Amino acid sequence: MADRGISPIGGGQELVLSYKFYTQIVKMNDKIKLEKIKDAIIEMKEITEDGGIVIVEGRKDEVSLSDLGIKNCLRLPLNVPIFTFSEFIAKQNRNVIIMTDWDDKGEKLAEKIKNNLENMDILPDLSFRERIKKLVCKDIKDVESLNKYLIKKVYREFGVTIEQFL
Repeated sequence: MADRGISPIGGGQELVLSYKFYTQIVKMNDKIKLEKIKDAIIEMKEITEDGGIVIVEGRKDEVSLSDLGIKNCLRLPLNVPIFTFSEFIAKQNRNVIIMTDWDDKGEKLAEKIKNNLENMDILPDLSFRERIKKLVCKDIKDVESLNKYLIKKVYREFGVTIEQFL
């Protein structure tokens, strides 16, 4: 029996063992994913503490990141063209992180802002957006949900608050 990959335990217990093993792997992967998100947030904090700015779409995005300890978030103004906003950002002469949502609108905004800033000799950083998007896109679709997502996941996986985790 063992040479065909069938457990000698029998009675369906091999399925229970496989499920427990699978659950442990998934949990381990969730912990690794959360650690990678933590690393990105800590790096963003350091950049903003040194005067860098984070461009977000709206007030709720700004609040979510602020609750995670990321300061210097600038919201896209509603009544100002993106090009004018990009000029304002370029004049700040600071490191720029673009952190728009990972929906179609957020993708287009990120691309427009990036292109505008690059044409003004500013190289915005989209790596944080891409890293976090890759890690959470199956669970959440926007920046405003990030804090609540992390509060729930961090407590479930590590048994600590988000403040203790970060």
